[in-house]
Amino acid sequence: MVSDRQTIFFSSADTYTALSRAVRRGEAVRLGTGVYSTDTVTPPKILVRREWRTIAGGVFSNATITDRSAPSAGPVDGTLYLAHDAPARSLVLPGLTLSARRGAAPQPDDVELPGGLHQASFARGLLENAMPSRARSTGVARRLSRGELGDWIDRAARLSSESELGRVRDRVRALAPMLGVTAVAAKVVDDLIGAALGTRDGPKDSHALHQRSIGLPYDAQRVERFDLLIDALRSAAPQNRPAAPLEFSTLPFYEAYFSNYIEGTEFTVDEAEAIIYEGRVPAERPADAHDVQATYDLVSDLDEMRRTAGDLTEFIELLCHRHALFMAGRPEKRPGQLKERPNRAGSTLFVHPLLVRGTLLEGFMRLDELDSAWEKAVYVHYLVAAVHPFDDGNGRLARIMMNSELDRKGQSRIIIPSVYHDDYIGALRRLDHADDPSVIIDALRYAHDWTASIDFTDTVTVREQLEATHAFSPEDGGERLALPLTRHFLG
Repeated sequence: MVSDRQTIFFSSADTYTALSRAVRRGEAVRLGTGVYSTDTVTPPKILVRREWRTIAGGVFSNATITDRSAPSAGPVDGTLYLAHDAPARSLVLPGLTLSARRGAAPQPDDVELPGGLHQASFARGLLENAMPSRARSTGVARRLSRGELGDWIDRAARLSSESELGRVRDRVRALAPMLGVTAVAAKVVDDLIGAALGTRDGPKDSHALHQRSIGLPYDAQRVERFDLLIDALRSAAPQNRPAAPLEFSTLPFYEAYFSNYIEGTEFTVDEAEAIIYEGRVPAERPADAHDVQATYDLVSDLDEMRRTAGDLTEFIELLCHRHALFMAGRPEKRPGQLKERPNRAGSTLFVHPLLVRGTLLEGFMRLDELDSAWEKAVYVHYLVAAVHPFDDGNGRLARIMMNSELDRKGQSRIIIPSVYHDDYIGALRRLDHADDPSVIIDALRYAHDWTASIDFTDTVTVREQLEATHAFSPEDGGERLALPLTRHFLG
């Protein structure tokens, strides 16, 4: 048998001698028992990683990917778990072990794959993972634990309707005897699906599924990123930038100005000053003017900005209250009301509306794991930005909540000027798409340093300082945000 690329060969009584001679001549390489390749340039581990489907299908024809490999439909920690209608056998290859146990032949709803393999259906994967198994020598069991099984069902529930899950449960009941799955294992799956549907109690060993069963489902992938950010913040260097008095500062003005500007509400500084200090609302842009004015009114209210939440209920109430204040000029955006439809920005799809409360709960519960105002500010900012709990205004709200944490402990606020927009958004995307929290930490640290460097109490020179540091420059103009030559924070 030969792969489509004509690089993988499987020996037989007729071809063994020829393949062995090809190996001795350097025209082929032996990857494992009975498996050869004519690609002598690619390192064997990379070759196996690229051709594992062809190899597995050739060695274990008509086998089904199942057990621990079922959720990912591929190798897990260097092992591909298979079931086939033959005695159990394993094959060790460079960087990969094929582990095939005796099991049922492919079922009608298993998916046929190119190369000779099948992928277990969701129902089959659940049932076969519910069967007990012992840990291997590596410490990893062949099958998922009950907690892992519950987490898998919870992930499926986030993407499926109740009727779809109901059909999976019906298929589980019909399929169990065909696979030789015990009644006990089948009941485990039945109960877990019932928990996802809210008709059974969720298992304690799957926190995600338990929360779903009590009506507080959450976005587990986002919560994993919360944990990544917390670990990174606790490992990062401390940050201490004491705030200058805000009573006679222009900082709230520029905070409101830039926070709206980077969201697309663009005025010149003179226009914004006329709106905020003189009440001059452009007749053609009343809603935009209200955005700037309302944001300023909120961030200049020092008592309001020093208020933080003590529990989840207060946290959600605070989010809704502040959102209602600065979005009041846009009633079509449902100020102060949590979103009812999914929202996205570019390729980033934010937390589904049904998962907002549960995800906020999981995120808020972790806030006490952080110590300093700086750590909590960065974390709360990402929590709000990642969940995106409202139809619009989430970026402004995330920055308000961040600065509230800093204000409460006497730390300088953070302003994101126009020129820094791409750096800031790119850092958020790096965490969302690459699970890398270091970039947003560094980006907000630099913005914190810059904000603390500006003398906002000097109304005569503050605009000169902002211009000198390129704060007003467009993000695509080639300029970079610079720190002032004279810094006003204590290092």
